[in-house]
Amino acid sequence: MFVLAFSLDPAKNDTSVILNFLRAFAAQVVCIGHAWNFGGLGTVYAPTDGVLLFFALSGFLIAYTLDNKSRSPSYGILDYGIERFARIYTAYLPAMLLIGLTTLAVRWYGIDIKADPVDLKTFIGNLLMQQNLPCCLSVGTFGTAGQLTSVAVEFHIYFFVGALYFLLRGKDALGCCLIAAPFSLMPLAYFSNIPGTDRALFALWLLSFASYYVAKHVVQYQRNIAFWCLGFAVTLAVWLIQRVPGQNAYLQQYPMLVMSFFCLVMASQGVRVIPRRLAGLITVAADYSYSLFLIHLTILRLIFSIWTDVTIWRMLFAVIVANVLAFAFALMFERHYHRVSDWIKALLGRPSRRWRGEPTPCVGGRRP
Repeated sequence: MFVLAFSLDPAKNDTSVILNFLRAFAAQVVCIGHAWNFGGLGTVYAPTDGVLLFFALSGFLIAYTLDNKSRSPSYGILDYGIERFARIYTAYLPAMLLIGLTTLAVRWYGIDIKADPVDLKTFIGNLLMQQNLPCCLSVGTFGTAGQLTSVAVEFHIYFFVGALYFLLRGKDALGCCLIAAPFSLMPLAYFSNIPGTDRALFALWLLSFASYYVAKHVVQYQRNIAFWCLGFAVTLAVWLIQRVPGQNAYLQQYPMLVMSFFCLVMASQGVRVIPRRLAGLITVAADYSYSLFLIHLTILRLIFSIWTDVTIWRMLFAVIVANVLAFAFALMFERHYHRVSDWIKALLGRPSRRWRGEPTPCVGGRRP
């Protein structure tokens, strides 16, 4: 008897294209929302919604990655950690350097740009993903990188959950415990929503992580595309109706958000209707979404500091420039993360394997 299996193969269904579209869409929502807010046109909560969508995407894709890659007996926490490190830092490190140098240069020329401290301690703390860590090692945000706290949260979640996953599978128990312990502080803080953290994001991430395993089993049964499309429309409508910006309300909204995401994924598992050219364009937009998040706020603030007139044209110009520069930045740095990962593995004597389905780090921001 033939059993259907969950797949992200674009030759079989549209799920991977849909996920790429959501990734690109969320990045643009964050960028446009920040341009609107910091451009003086008012206040919208679109950047926050972009963060929520990216955490939902991340939890689902990390579960898919772990479930599929860990089937190889030789794949363990070291391989997983190298891949996650390379995926984030290949673009994060040059972005931090760019942000710091840009802020210092702009201030040197007497241009007033809104930015957090750019001292060495804050830079090193942000480089080590310690911004807003709920303990004595915490530092503030660096320069115009205030939104990068969400990347730090994602980084800690990657290693905390990854270590627990391999620990439960009985692989390198001691190493997994040594990794899980120091990386537990931030995820658990963002689970309990203690003061100083935002929106219990780890709770959302875990719900989405679990939804992959539900999808993996549900997809084996007869597919009813109309049912999942209706489920997506209803759950999304409920989420939009109950959506109330504010930290205390987010936990109540997460189930409907994850359910709408889940229904969309299930519907896309049974269809392959998106044209190849359109899918290619969506992939291009998704491939620089992480870079766009990393550097867009610096670009926006620089443009707004020079072009002081508050107009819609200034906002649109800033968004276009941010996208163009982010695309170029991704070509120089982000898209080479596989090479970085393979290089690190070669240094450590680990086999390097190319595998499709790599999740993109969370992008978003703490500030609406």
